[in-house]
Amino acid sequence: MTIKIDTKGLGGLLDKVSRLSPEIDEAVLTAMADEGGDWWSDVTDNTPVDTGDLQRSWTLTGPDKKGNKFEMDLNNNLEYAAHIEYGHRTRGGKSSVKGIYMLRDGTRRLEESLKPAVKKEVRKAIESL
Repeated sequence: MTIKIDTKGLGGLLDKVSRLSPEIDEAVLTAMADEGGDWWSDVTDNTPVDTGDLQRSWTLTGPDKKGNKFEMDLNNNLEYAAHIEYGHRTRGGKSSVKGIYMLRDGTRRLEESLKPAVKKEVRKAIESL
């Protein structure tokens, strides 16, 4: 059994739909890049400064699209970064230093702002077609 559908009147719409996916991907990446820069700024601004090494060591990679996922990563490769983030015991172990949670708190703020930013960029992309 064969069903044929006449798509003569849909030519323009089908062209727009085929252009839609790359436009939406670009809109998502644009929003993520903007918000990622704000994320990096937020975390570095809230990182305590002694020598400045910890603050300067934050690196943002991405945003990238891998398959159907969009990713970006904020990383600090200094070995003591986790101790500042989460807290640590003092030498001798008699007391502890509370964590600063600069990455956790910055990530929470990113999670709140990213979805509206992506929606706004996607809406603009759709309207431009």
